[in-house]
Formats: sequence, structure tokens, C-alpha cells
Amino acid sequence: MAKILIVGGPGDYQEAGAILRKGGHDPVSATSMKAGIEQAKKLPFGSLILANYRIGDKDCNEAPEFIIALREARINHPVIVFGVNLSSVDVCRAMNGHKAIDYVQQQTFDKELLLKVNRYLPRKGCSYDRSTPYPRRGAAFINVMECLNRIAKLDANVLIIGEPGLGKERFARYIHSKSNRADKPLVIINYPDFVTETLSEVPCPAYHIRSCFEKANGGIIVIKNLHSFCPRGQSLIMSEIESGRYDVRIIATADVSIREKIADGTINCALMHNAATTTVLIPSLHENPEDVEPLARFFLQQFAEIHNLPVCQMTPGALDMLKGYSWPLNARELRNTVTQCAAVSTTGRITISNLQNDCYTDFKVSTALSMFGLDEESRIVFAIRSTPTLKDAAVLLGMCDRTLNNKRKKYSLDAEGNKIAQKVSV
Repeated sequence: MAKILIVGGPGDYQEAGAILRKGGHDPVSATSMKAGIEQAKKLPFGSLILANYRIGDKDCNEAPEFIIALREARINHPVIVFGVNLSSVDVCRAMNGHKAIDYVQQQTFDKELLLKVNRYLPRKGCSYDRSTPYPRRGAAFINVMECLNRIAKLDANVLIIGEPGLGKERFARYIHSKSNRADKPLVIINYPDFVTETLSEVPCPAYHIRSCFEKANGGIIVIKNLHSFCPRGQSLIMSEIESGRYDVRIIATADVSIREKIADGTINCALMHNAATTTVLIPSLHENPEDVEPLARFFLQQFAEIHNLPVCQMTPGALDMLKGYSWPLNARELRNTVTQCAAVSTTGRITISNLQNDCYTDFKVSTALSMFGLDEESRIVFAIRSTPTLKDAAVLLGMCDRTLNNKRKKYSLDAEGNKIAQKVSV
């Protein structure tokens, strides 16, 4: 079910939303430029935006201004402009400079809206199909995929554990697509969907969770980010599982921090036993640098398909720099970096200069790039002197604290990266 943001008046959402829901899509709405940008930030990769040409917002009168604001906020979802009796001038203004990808006259919504929308949404099997894990070629990833293919057919509940930014939901969707329940519903329960129960438009948690189980009956429930659920949310989910009213398979995703939360009792043990008949650990990117190149090329291919552009190429030096960085935020950080560089490149290539000056990631990237080509001892010294704490240095190097301390002892380095004088025996 594709997410589609409709930016316009309440009547626009009512009219377009009804058509999109009949077409199997999941529309959300915003009535101003500011609200539209905030909603767009929450959209998953591969979503689409419908914008009324005449938004009529005090901050934004027309859709071209809104699209420019989206791009300045580094939001690259494709935009289709709509309106009543759009003129050729309106269409040119909206689409000039690759702002909007298409337009549709509002008076032809019933005939054209779904055709236009489906043209620009991900197709099953294309590179941005969310039921396909990000392509990697390392041995650790290949072993995980072999394990998932076996597990998918077993109908056992699964807990998928991994660091942030690895696309754990994709692995859950992949299991569903390969399981005996592939033709049955897939419903996702996500923590933010019901923690804001004080808002009048949000159903109470118990109702929301019960509704999800009803929709998923016969299929699969994905409990997304299980480590974030409060005790009440956990007990509500556990109550539905124990009721036996629904035939559902449970797939849960969680950050690696869930291990600590199990140990200290924050996570309900009974829920864990139900959700984790089988546990799968997704390998991190910083431990598998051989996965950087295929992932970077995949994200550049995605970007080109979405924006109908030639695929941006990487120079050998830029590729070596990408491989030399630890990527603490994993595939998400790599995707944001290469797509941002592709968006601003005027040559159709990503160069060392692009990575140093235009990349999306925080201060750690420029620091890490400076370490490129150094031997291990020099990298450790550089990281220690470039970060405020040893813990930050360890993250930059892609090591745990204990490994960094062992390396410091190996090279006789103090906490500031200076050589420790060796005692000379007489």
C-alpha cells in the first residue's frame, strides 16, 4: 500500500483520497506548505506527493514554491500537480526545472488520477520495491538471506534485530512475500501510531491494536521497533496474541538495544517468547565494508529512476572514500549521502569534492574522509584527536570501546593519542 501525501484544501483530500483508497493506496493530507513539508519528512522512500497548484497558503500561493521548499529541505519524493483548468503556463511553471514530474486536471480525477499516480509509484520487483532487502554481497548478508528463505516457509514467529538504518522492515516484508501467507494481509503496528492517544483524532491504543489484528487475520502482523514500545503497548499486544481470536504470524523488528531491555525487564518476557520463536541478526554496514559499493550503486539507481535522470557515476577516488568510512547509521546514512551528492552534481558524477563539500551526513563524514589512506595507528590517532571523547572516536572508527582500548595498548597510545614512553630495562 503506497503512501501518497495530498497537499491542498479539505475538499481536495476528500475527493482525491476516496479515489486513491479505492485504488489500494494510503493517502494522508496537509493543508499548508509548512504542514506539507513536515508530513513529507515522514513519508517512506518511494512515496508520492499530490499538490494543488493553488495551495492558497499564507506562506505559499502556488505549488512551484512548495516544490522548491521541498527540495531545499532535501525531500526528493516525486510531485504531481493538480488543479481546476490548469493553463499551459501553470503546467510549464510547475514542471520547469524538474520540479513536478506530471500534472492532472482536477475535473478528470475519476479517469486520470489513478493512472497518473500508478505510473510513478514503485512497481513490484523494481529497485525500490519495499519487499526486497537492500542488495548486499558480503558473506554475512548472504548467510542471513539463506536463513530468511528457510524461515519464511516455516510459519514461525520471527524477531529481526539490527542497528538503525539497515531496513529491517524490508526484511519483514520479504519474509511475508516468500511465506505461505503471501496472498494474505500484511499489517504493521508502529509505536508512534498509538502513543499520541491524547489527540482526539487518534484512536485509543487498545482499539488501534485490536483493529490491526482484525485486519491481519490469516496473514502477518509486523511489530515495528519493538524496543520502543511502552509496557502498556506491550501488554495490549500480548493480550491480543493470548486471546487466540486471530490467526496471525508475528514478525517483530528491534534495535540491538533490545538485548539490554530484556535483561533489565523493560521488555515483557512473555511477549518476547511469542515474538521470537526465531531470531535473525542483520549484519551492520560498518562491519561489512564490502557491501558499501553495491548499496551505493543501488541508491543511485533508485534516485535516477524516481527523477527520470541518468544514473550518477562515482569516481574511483570517491568510491574508495565511501568504503573507508564506518557508516555508523548504516544504509540510511549511505543512501542520504550519495543521493544528496547526486542531486547537486552538475557533471553526472560523484567526486571526492562532492563528498567533502556536499554530502548529507554530519561532521563525522568529513573527519572520516580525512583518515582515508592512513594506516591503522594513524587513523586511531587522528580519530582520538578529532573527537571529544574516546567513545566518539570508537564510533568514528567503527569499533567498540573495548577494541579501541586494546588498539591503544597495542600502539602504546594514551587517551589523547600521544605515544606512551616505554620503560627501558637496565
